[in-house]
Amino acid sequence: MRRFLQFFLIVIAYSAALVAAEAAEQRPNIVFIMADDLGNADLGYRGSDIQTPNIDQLAKDGVRLESFYGQQVCTPSRAALMTGRYPMRLGLQTLVIFPSHKYGLPTDELTLPQALKDAGYRTMIVGKWHLGHADKKYWPQNRGFDHFYGNLVGEVDYFTKDRGGLVDWQRNGSFLKEDGYYTTLIGDEAVKPIEAQDGKTPFFLYFASLAPHAPYQVPDAYAERYKVRSRMRSGASMRE
Repeated sequence: MRRFLQFFLIVIAYSAALVAAEAAEQRPNIVFIMADDLGNADLGYRGSDIQTPNIDQLAKDGVRLESFYGQQVCTPSRAALMTGRYPMRLGLQTLVIFPSHKYGLPTDELTLPQALKDAGYRTMIVGKWHLGHADKKYWPQNRGFDHFYGNLVGEVDYFTKDRGGLVDWQRNGSFLKEDGYYTTLIGDEAVKPIEAQDGKTPFFLYFASLAPHAPYQVPDAYAERYKVRSRMRSGASMRE
C-alpha cells in the first residue's frame, strides 16, 4: 500500500509538472485597451450616436462585464490597473496627477508589467501614462515596461502633444516632436509589435489612449461627420 501511494504521488507530481510546462508554452499575448474617461453611453453598442464599429464587434464576440464600477478619472484608474489595489492604498484616489505635482505611483509597489516580465513577457505601453512624471523613477521604463511611446502627463493637445507650453511626447525616454493626430500615431505604433512578433516570446501591450478625454479635438473628417467644430482648443474644454 505504501509503495502504491508513493507511486501515485509520483504520477501526480509528474502530471502536474507536464501541465505546468504545457501552460508555460501556451502563454497568450495580451492587449489591454484603456479608454480614458469613457462614459457609460459613449459607445455605439451602448446607444451612442458616435459610431464605434470595431469596439462594438469586440463586445459582440467577447465577454461584456457590465455590472461593475470603475474609477471616475485617469490616474486612479491607471493606478488600480497597474497594481490591482484600491487607489486609496496608494495615495492616488483624489483627482489626478497635474503637471505641477511631484509624486507618482509608489515605487515599492509591484506592477502588472513587472509581474509579467517575471513570467517571460515582453512589455509595452503606447499612449498615456499619467502615473508620475517629475522623476524618472516614476516613468514607465522604470515600472516594468520594455517599450514606451506616448505622453507622461494628461490632457495634451491631440495635434501638437503640447501641455502648458511643453511638448510631452517621447519614445523610451527621448522626447519627440512629431506631426500627426494622437490616436493615429499610437494606433500605428501598437500595430508594429503585433506584426513583428516571433510567436515565441509572449507580449503584453498596454494601449492607453488619451481619447475620449479632453481637450476633445478631432480631425476635420470626423468634425464633418458629426457636425462639430474641428480642433477645439483646450482653453474651451473641460479640465482634468
